[in-house]
Amino acid sequence: MSEIAKIFKGLPKRFNKANVKEDRTYYFSLGDDEKWTVDITKDKCSVRQGKSDAADCFFKGSSEMFLDVWNGKHKLGPTDFLTGKVKSNNPLQLKDFVAAFQKSKG
Repeated sequence: MSEIAKIFKGLPKRFNKANVKEDRTYYFSLGDDEKWTVDITKDKCSVRQGKSDAADCFFKGSSEMFLDVWNGKHKLGPTDFLTGKVKSNNPLQLKDFVAAFQKSKG
């Protein structure tokens, strides 16, 4: 199992419903091989491998970029979107995605 697959499969355990403002579906396309859909509601988080045609927000970038952001090595900024390193239809909703999960310490 890839490091990215481990992250996505672990999301339901990290889910923090207290931080969810509204129901949303997120689609992540990472490199050529990693495609993940995450459904977040005020009560639960579900994750499935594959594409969603009905996502509210998508994130497209390299696997390395995703891992760097997830692990706190890189903070996304306007330059990442302007240069095309990362693509999203709604960058502000990505912040809501991050807020929905408690990062483990250690």
